[in-house]
Amino acid sequence: KNHWVGVFDRYHEIDAETLREKYWVATKSCFGCSTACKKRHLVRAGEFAGTFTGGPEYEAVFAFGSSAMCDNLPAILRLNLLCNKYGVDVISAGKTMSFVMELFEKGILTKNDTGGFELKWGDYHAMLEALDMIVFRRGFGDLMAEGVRAMAQRIGRGSEKYAMHVKGLEISGQDGRAHRSAGLTHAVSARGADHMRSLVTVDQLAYWDTAKERFGEDKVEGVVNGYSEAYKGLAVKMHEDAYAVRDSLIVCWYTVGWPPIFWMSDFAKLAYLVTGEEAFKDVREMWLIGERINNLKRAFNVRLGITRRDDTLPERFTKEPMPAGPAKGQVVNLDVMLDEYYTLRGWDLKTGLPTREKLVELGLEDVADELERLGKLPRTEQPPEGAGGVGEAE
Repeated sequence: KNHWVGVFDRYHEIDAETLREKYWVATKSCFGCSTACKKRHLVRAGEFAGTFTGGPEYEAVFAFGSSAMCDNLPAILRLNLLCNKYGVDVISAGKTMSFVMELFEKGILTKNDTGGFELKWGDYHAMLEALDMIVFRRGFGDLMAEGVRAMAQRIGRGSEKYAMHVKGLEISGQDGRAHRSAGLTHAVSARGADHMRSLVTVDQLAYWDTAKERFGEDKVEGVVNGYSEAYKGLAVKMHEDAYAVRDSLIVCWYTVGWPPIFWMSDFAKLAYLVTGEEAFKDVREMWLIGERINNLKRAFNVRLGITRRDDTLPERFTKEPMPAGPAKGQVVNLDVMLDEYYTLRGWDLKTGLPTREKLVELGLEDVADELERLGKLPRTEQPPEGAGGVGEAE
């Protein structure tokens, strides 16, 4: 319910078992892949008979299902198909709809504001109409097409409180109150609430053995405990750096996420075999490459004005306790995790700006010069104690 309630009591109507039992047709994969993530589904009867689509993946079911309180799986399949055809992101589309639904429930929006259009929880016919309005920027859809941040800025009247986004990107189907690493990932990701750049699956899916290998016996309990802020700065930094290398090697996301097959030592072998570069034999060089990529991304954002104040979450996560479910009563203590994350990054704790020392260490002296010229380096050139260094685990 727009990250409001945290649980969906009709989940069994839209879960994986129902999807496979009633709609699954085939599973496809890229050449030689054991994961085979490409599911094909067909609606065989009813209002949406004939709908044939790749997916939906988890995020589409979340965005059009539980987030919008919709338990009609054929309608979700139809919405997923249309998003694929139109080239529309399912998360942003679904979260924009659930944002509007909450504004209607709260009385912030009425049909007088929307030209007679109304979105209510679970109304999949209105959701299909909303998607068409968004794609063709028709009527109120012209504003919805801008996403929740722009909508809240235009609507005002307290609507900002219900706009679930970070840096303008709508939040995906993880909740930091249940999994602290997800909260930090959403907060610090370069392009907003991007779960694809550091999804710490050892936390969210409790991969204990993998956590021991990556973080050590002394940290595993803190890392895997989703309700604890302990070591989440370390976990997110390490995964950000590893994922940056993964993406540079054009390796499938799922080999690092579900299940966790490849890690940095594997990437080092792959990079050496492809390039013949002796330096890539050393896994520490791979960690430095990942760190360099993420510092360069941060520098681009800093140049555009991003600071610590932008590495944040909606108050729903930091001030409103989870009202129900296993995580009932939980909130995100974001500042604790940010402090650890910035310290490990070697960034200024107060501003979140990379220090000259860290940038030079990574071979980015020209970037440091550019930021200094723009007045975008921290005024105190003394990074926090313990800053810098590469990931601990191979």
